[in-house]
Amino acid sequence: MRDLHIHIERGPYTIEWIEQFIKKAEQMHLAEICLLEHSIRFKDFHPAFEEAAQYNLYQKKWFEGKRKTTHTLDEYKNLVNQIREKKYDVKVSFGIEVCYFEQHTDLIGSLLSDGFFDYILGSVHWIDNWTFNQRKYQWLGKDFNHLYKRYFEMENTLVSSGLFDIIAHPDLITCHSLYPDYDLHETYRALCENIKEHNMMLEMNTSKGLGVNAQFFEIAKGTGVRFSTGSDAHCVEDVGKHIKEVTELIYRS
Repeated sequence: MRDLHIHIERGPYTIEWIEQFIKKAEQMHLAEICLLEHSIRFKDFHPAFEEAAQYNLYQKKWFEGKRKTTHTLDEYKNLVNQIREKKYDVKVSFGIEVCYFEQHTDLIGSLLSDGFFDYILGSVHWIDNWTFNQRKYQWLGKDFNHLYKRYFEMENTLVSSGLFDIIAHPDLITCHSLYPDYDLHETYRALCENIKEHNMMLEMNTSKGLGVNAQFFEIAKGTGVRFSTGSDAHCVEDVGKHIKEVTELIYRS
């Protein structure tokens, strides 16, 4: 069992903080964990967020709050190197979850080009610089069909960029249970074929269930994509949450 999506953002960059996650992983009998940070946590990535920060007042205030607790990639890598010198009963990998913006593919690629991380997760949290998943009321008056089409266009661009190992929570667009008026079968199929072609993994994220919805999952299985499993934990207590169940789902289907 592997939990390849664990955020460390609520604590300091110390060995003691990291070892709390490792201890929990050992208690959950996990074989491997991937500890990571959101790209917004690093000053190096902030130019990729410039347009989104200016999109509206809500997003501007959100970014201003995030900037108060930022690190540099070098600070993070120093912590990673300290942990890599140690031995644990569980395999400890490190990564980053990158908020993908099409217009900043080159910048993102340059920041990831040294091959330092074990896993690079790519995720779409912004549709043309608008945050869609933070508050449901923001969808009022929006064209659901357009939002879904743009979301999956961006997902496919993310995959085709070749920058990422895992596509994180690939159906995040459904987070508010708001849907377009057309069937998503072909949309899911095209994305899965693209993921397979680029040798990526599709994440089964257990933060709010057992991964992608049933239709998406069956199409992914039929396409032959590889899966990753991740709790999306933001605290020690959630490490390994539902990983056993989702692993059983993948292998018994």
